[in-house]
Amino acid sequence: MMRDRFLMMQVQMAKHKRTESFGFLIQVLARRIDTTMKEELLKVGVDVKIFVNLMLLSEQDGINQRQLGEKLDFPEYYTSRNVDSLVKAGFVERRQDPNSRRTFLIYLTDKGREKAKLLPPIVKKVNDQYLKELTSDERKQLISLLQKSTGH
Repeated sequence: MMRDRFLMMQVQMAKHKRTESFGFLIQVLARRIDTTMKEELLKVGVDVKIFVNLMLLSEQDGINQRQLGEKLDFPEYYTSRNVDSLVKAGFVERRQDPNSRRTFLIYLTDKGREKAKLLPPIVKKVNDQYLKELTSDERKQLISLLQKSTGH
């Protein structure tokens, strides 16, 4: 009986620690957002892995692969795979950098621009879904704190 009570207290304490843990809560939220984004992006034919690349290139077209990866905080190998996927899908093209024979610049194609136009409403919809319980001020504060925490 005493052992059962001890185990129950341990489970309750572990649950309390989880629900008070920044890392745990961020992971839960990230998984939920990722699942919803995958579902929404699938409706417009965009893989979740490349959507942020399309979003960034729609804001700043004609950057090189290294710059793209740095802006998105992705490792080089991952950025390379994403650019390959974007090229294969017909969303971007690589063009020789006129200032460097070793570097290619990444440009959206017309198809990529059209696809990128579909993304901001999806992002807004998903963000609103997960932030609906927060006031406007709380949303701003949360974003500000996350920016501070991530150094962005």
